[in-house]
Formats: sequence, structure tokens, C-alpha cells
Amino acid sequence: MSQALIVLIITVVMIIAFFSNVIPIAASALFVPMFLQMTGVLSFKEAFEGFSSSTTVSLFTLFILGGILGQTSFLERLRVFVSTKIASSKNGKKHVLLASMLMSMVLSTFTNPSSAMAIMLPIVIAVAKDVNLPVKNTIKACTDVANTSNNVLPVGGALTAYLTFNGFLEAAGATQRFRMMDPFIAKVPTFLIYFAFIYFVGYKLYCKEGNTEINESALESKGSKDEKKKRQLTPFQDKLGMFLFFGGAVFIIVGSAVFDIDVYMIAGCCILVGLLTKVVTYKEALKAVHWDTLFVYGGTVCLGQAMTNAGINDLIADWSSSVLGSVSNPILVTALIFVVTFVITQFCSNRTVGAVFRPLSVAIGMALGVDPRLTLLAAHYGSSLSTLTPMASSTQLYAFTVGNFKMKEYFLGALIPSMVFLVSFLIWFPLCIHLGLV
Repeated sequence: MSQALIVLIITVVMIIAFFSNVIPIAASALFVPMFLQMTGVLSFKEAFEGFSSSTTVSLFTLFILGGILGQTSFLERLRVFVSTKIASSKNGKKHVLLASMLMSMVLSTFTNPSSAMAIMLPIVIAVAKDVNLPVKNTIKACTDVANTSNNVLPVGGALTAYLTFNGFLEAAGATQRFRMMDPFIAKVPTFLIYFAFIYFVGYKLYCKEGNTEINESALESKGSKDEKKKRQLTPFQDKLGMFLFFGGAVFIIVGSAVFDIDVYMIAGCCILVGLLTKVVTYKEALKAVHWDTLFVYGGTVCLGQAMTNAGINDLIADWSSSVLGSVSNPILVTALIFVVTFVITQFCSNRTVGAVFRPLSVAIGMALGVDPRLTLLAAHYGSSLSTLTPMASSTQLYAFTVGNFKMKEYFLGALIPSMVFLVSFLIWFPLCIHLGLV
């Protein structure tokens, strides 16, 4: 059996395992390097290199750094500020909507969309009722913003996005590379247009006026499930924890860009201080790590190297040529990849779709002579735009249940904002490359 066929079989089995969720996605990802080594496609070092890369170590330390912030009172203070100060201000209705959307974005960046909305929805519902803001529309607006806010703020794990992307580019043999701020330059203008559209126009589309019945019992069950007792910090520890997180983020940006210091070194020093001062305990630190993310990245990044070694890139080139014909327009190729991943992610886990299509998108871009950074970000952002159905992510399922939505209004309400995101991305990111901004 040829190496190309072996790699194709392993890739197909991985995709089926990811989408079927017969076994956890992290476990499925771990089997990929195992079988690539067992079949002789890759050496042990090549197969498991993803687990010891600087990207993986950086992700590990940044997850713990985010956990340090979670131990402090910062998130609770932010919640209280929105529910008391902003709601009582002049033009409170519009200000509450804006503050709720911004807070959903911020919390999602510091934690994850699911945790952010578990915290936010009780606040959103209570405050929206107080100022007579459409409750269901506000729920959906905040959920969609939270779900699409990755790579918007340069903090936490988002700082290593360029390393993750470069890992896929390097494994596939591409010469292009991202710099630290490139994913943010590509995402922020697109996200701002998407955010502004939802705020001024889109939130009105989510639900018909007068349809305000929600399911608050689902809110209670979710809250009781996610509620956890947090260890009480001293005032000094609380302030130190916030300084370690925000100060660490600043040092990471400056240290990486100016002094070429590795991300994990700066984050590791902050974690050491946090452990020594008991801001975070050893168990709390490990609990903050998103192990599934590390396993999925470490296990799948080797596919790029395997595809290169086995000549899969040539096969993809032939397949791409036969399917797309003479299409070589980078905008059209990027749009097709974005739309494919966007459609699939509405019915499968966004994390699963991203894990499958990121390495494939690089290979397709290289095969068609399109900058693989374009196709990679198209797959990444297309798969993260999981907003149309409750099957798209656990966050959307939670909002769908609490908001007591009908499938038709949920789908159609989010469709136009999603198209705004797509068009904005297709205009802005190619322009970034053309102007040399990335």
C-alpha cells in the first residue's frame, strides 16, 4: 500500500471520527500521529513533534494565565458594572445592548464562548427586561458576538494564533508566514463591521417583535451545572492576579515583537509568581488548561508533514483542478473554502470543522497557486462563524434553548449578519496582503 493511500485513509477515518464523535475528539486526534508512525509514514519525532512545539507550550502557559484571571474578581466586577451603572444611564436601552455585546466579546476572549454566555445570559435577560429591550434578540446578538470573537483582542491564547497557523504552513512546505499581529489585523476590521451591523440593524432581524417568551428554567439548570465555588483571594492576591494577566499580556506583545522573547517564557514567569503567591494553586492551574485543544492541535498538525512526504499535495492539486477547473482567482477560491466550512460548521462542532479543514485549506491554496494564508484564514473564520443553528456549538444550543427560539427564526435571523461577515472578510483580507499589511 502506498504512503499516499495510507495518509488518505487515516485522514478520512479521522474526519469520520471527528464528525461522528464516537470517541472524544482529543482521543481521535491522538491516534493520528500514532498510526502515521506505525505505518512508517512519519518517524516518531515527526509524528509527535506537534506536542513538543513552542506553539503547544505557549498555549499551555496562556491557558493557565487565563485561569489566573478567572480566580480574581475582575469578571464579577465587570458584570456588576454593566447591570448597575450602564443600565441606569441616559439612553440605557441602546447602551445596555452595546455593553452586553462588548462584555460577551470580552468574556469569550478571556474564557470561552460557552462559559461567557453561562455568565452573561442571566445578566442580559434581567437587564434587557428592566430597560424594555427585546430579550430574545439581545440573547442572540450576544451569543453570535461571543461565538465569533476569536482573534479580536490580543490576549490569552489568541496571542499564539499566528504560531498555530505557521505550524500548518510550515508542515505543508509553504514559504509564507504570519506575524504575531497579522490574525488581529485580518480579523478586527471584519469583526467590527459584523459587530456594528448586528448592533444597528442585525439584532432586529433575530426575532419578530412581540415574540418574547423565553425558557428561564433552562437558564437555572445551566447555572446550577456550571456554578462553582471559587477560592477567596486576599485583596493583594486579587490585584496581583489581575496585574499578572494584563501585565503579562502587555509584556508578551512587547517582548515577542521587540525583543524576540518566546511567549511561553513570559507567561511561565507570570505563572510562577502566581503559584508562589497562591493566587492560583497547582490544581487550579491544571484545571484552566484546555487539554482538548492541545491534543487536537498536537495530533493533527503532523498531517501537513505526512501529506508532503506522501505526495498528497500533488493529489490535492489534481483534485482541485478537476473540481475548480481553471479557477485561480484568489477571491473565488477563498470564498468557496469559507462557504464550505461555514455550511458544514452549522451542523457539526466548529472546533471539529476547523481541525479538519485548516491543514486541507493550506494544501488547496498551495495547489491552486493561491496564498495559503488566505485559504487558511478562510477555513478558520468560516468554521468559527457557527451562528445559524443550535447544532453549530454548545453556546448556540444554550441560547436556542433559553431563548425558546423557533428553528426558522434562528436560522434566518443570523443569515444576513453572517453574509456581512463573509463579504467584509473577502474584501479586507486580500487587501491586507496586497497592501503588505500582513
